[in-house]
Amino acid sequence: MTVLDSEVTLMLSCAQTGGAFYTFAASVAPGSGVPPHVHQHEDEVIHITEGEFEIFLDGKTHKATAGAVLYFPRFVAHGFTNVGKMNGCALIVVSPGENFERFFTELSALPANQPPDMAKVVEIFERYDLKVLAKPA
Repeated sequence: MTVLDSEVTLMLSCAQTGGAFYTFAASVAPGSGVPPHVHQHEDEVIHITEGEFEIFLDGKTHKATAGAVLYFPRFVAHGFTNVGKMNGCALIVVSPGENFERFFTELSALPANQPPDMAKVVEIFERYDLKVLAKPA
């Protein structure tokens, strides 16, 4: 499925983990990513497997390349952008997973053949208690 210009492959669904985790692999095009946002219910662990990403976490910006493992706790602002020249890849684990799985299902229903309508994206984020923040300068 396509989610915010990224190709997402489901690894473990909530049905497989009793809702404890939602795990997926993401292939992120250059210049694409996830806007800074805050989760109210979930923690995330991201393992970068390919590429170079700019990571926004708790007011600071960092570079992360293959092998990096990042923890995005709930209530802490985070986001990322692929700043490399090729697709970047990551394995992402979200816990608990049920709210996030429904969120991703709804995001993936947006048209994949055009840039994301950010007003709709923000509306979907908010419906699942994820607050989109202004992109840092």
